[in-house]
Amino acid sequence: MSAPKTTAGIKVPPFTRDDFGLWKMKMLLFIKASNPLYIGILENGPFVPMKPVSESTAPDGSRIPSGTQPKDISEFTDSDKELIRLDTGLMLILADSADKEMSYQLMNCTSGKHMWDTINLIMEGTEDVQENRLDILTSQYEAFRSLPGESITQVFEKYTKLLNELAMKGKTYPLRESNRKFMMTLPHHVEHKSSSIRERIDFTKMPLEMIYGKLKTYEMEQEQRVIIYGSGTVDSKHNALVRSAALVVDEPITSEIQVQTPRAGKEVIIEAEMDSVNLGVDESDYYTLEELEQMEDKTMARAIIHLVQALREATRLA
Repeated sequence: MSAPKTTAGIKVPPFTRDDFGLWKMKMLLFIKASNPLYIGILENGPFVPMKPVSESTAPDGSRIPSGTQPKDISEFTDSDKELIRLDTGLMLILADSADKEMSYQLMNCTSGKHMWDTINLIMEGTEDVQENRLDILTSQYEAFRSLPGESITQVFEKYTKLLNELAMKGKTYPLRESNRKFMMTLPHHVEHKSSSIRERIDFTKMPLEMIYGKLKTYEMEQEQRVIIYGSGTVDSKHNALVRSAALVVDEPITSEIQVQTPRAGKEVIIEAEMDSVNLGVDESDYYTLEELEQMEDKTMARAIIHLVQALREATRLA
């Protein structure tokens, strides 16, 4: 097969069976960009030059009303010929895109519309099959849930793919409903952030991509905290400061530090209170967990990280 034709340097999308919906979307965009008249041919068939016919009388005496009828080839104008050639151009685009197996299925097609309808029938099935597919997609939407261990990106990509497949079948959901459905299926680790987003007045009008962006930012911040501060139960005074990755001060924190006494050969438990360590930082400088989690200013977040690191170093030297 010859090299695919291009439009403004863009190659004809190669046909793919594994993701037919994506190919179909790309091909429609390519066809529109190639020539706006192609879409009309794709929907209504090739252009047929017509000529007006005056009212006449049939041999049996019946009246033939005025109207139009196809022109003879000898009557074609240059404009007619140009419009007729559009269908050939459309057929060439579809033939260039098709793989070897699909090309054999299209060999006997007589027009661009015929080729397009054949491809869709082979890949999507009859009307009954398409209705059944829509029912399956609807059931998948209603039962949609995030899986254990999935990131917010994985959930978002699966959800939007499902919405797009439904839209291609003619079924769409109001933004209010699709937003709420998405928020109810999120992983547990973004639950706090999702609650704050749902409480916003403009939540039902927010684009789904904007909601995803806010949740993704929150997830990345949480992952960064784990990298810097670790996770799990906090047992020592040092880790008590590390636990303040969110710089939370609710009440004095006590911890048990084991100290080996060489003379007695026994372990002595020393009770240390957080308030007894003077690091020169006033509690009013701390942020609450809620304030920090809602804070999206990256510069402030970096400043807080530096402050916590300084506190850790001061504790280590104390």
